Amino acid sequence: MKEIVIVSGKGGVGKTSLAASLIFLLFRSGFKVVGADADVDAPNLALILRGEKIESKPIRASEKAFINSDKCDGCGICVERCKFMALNIESGKAVVNRFLCEGCGVCKLVCPKNAVEIKDVESGVVATIRTRYGFPLISGRLHIGETGSGKIVNAVKALARKLAEEEKSDFIFVDGPPGVGCPVISAIAGANYAIAVAEPTPTALYDLDRVLWITKHFKCPSVIVINKADMDREMRNKIIEYAEYNNVEVLGEIPLDMTVPYSVVNAMPIVEYAPESEASKSIKAVYAKLLKILDSL
Repeated sequence: MKEIVIVSGKGGVGKTSLAASLIFLLFRSGFKVVGADADVDAPNLALILRGEKIESKPIRASEKAFINSDKCDGCGICVERCKFMALNIESGKAVVNRFLCEGCGVCKLVCPKNAVEIKDVESGVVATIRTRYGFPLISGRLHIGETGSGKIVNAVKALARKLAEEEKSDFIFVDGPPGVGCPVISAIAGANYAIAVAEPTPTALYDLDRVLWITKHFKCPSVIVINKADMDREMRNKIIEYAEYNNVEVLGEIPLDMTVPYSVVNAMPIVEYAPESEASKSIKAVYAKLLKILDSL
């Protein structure tokens, strides 16, 4: 069983569209695959692959302060000491703003009446979805205003690995989050192979360099796919030069294809919606090269 993760550094480069198509092609080729959406701040892989939610599990990945109003005398010491300005006095009692509280515990330490408790709270959920194709998709979602996205990604991947072992799957395919923060680190950790998607813009190249630094840190073999490659030839050439200088293979280039937005609107991978489109042909070429690389791992 091999674990593949798609990352991008920058958001909006077409990472999820590519992930959906590659997962679909793996499934259509007869491989047993488990999908995992690790973009827990804005999960959308299920919008393309679609399916029925069969299970949802709450995840407790952070802590918050809770005030016992019977003990609180409204002295305000906790309000003064809170560096996150998460406490206020209302009607003579301390009140916690859950969106600002980081659960650091300072208020508990300074409260003379022992009126504060630090408790685990539900930070998000991890759902198991049976896609319309039949294979499972694990999707995590962070609740609004909560922290602990990295831990939720860990939970997503742990469930995906457990399910893959039970179903004797060939691949776990992880649609990673954008950026280079905690959830990206969690998505890359433990993966066998990484596909970094970039578009020909200065920001995308800068973020590509940062995310490839993370894959290198985890000793995760990586390749680059340039999406919307013909959008800016000069920047496309700079990405090629960057790849050559850093000895990273460019697995393929996908042209700017206006069929892709229509496939998203119709909630279908582009290789299924328009298999003869230019984007689909390029993705199939990427897929063929990917299989050869995975066979050698």
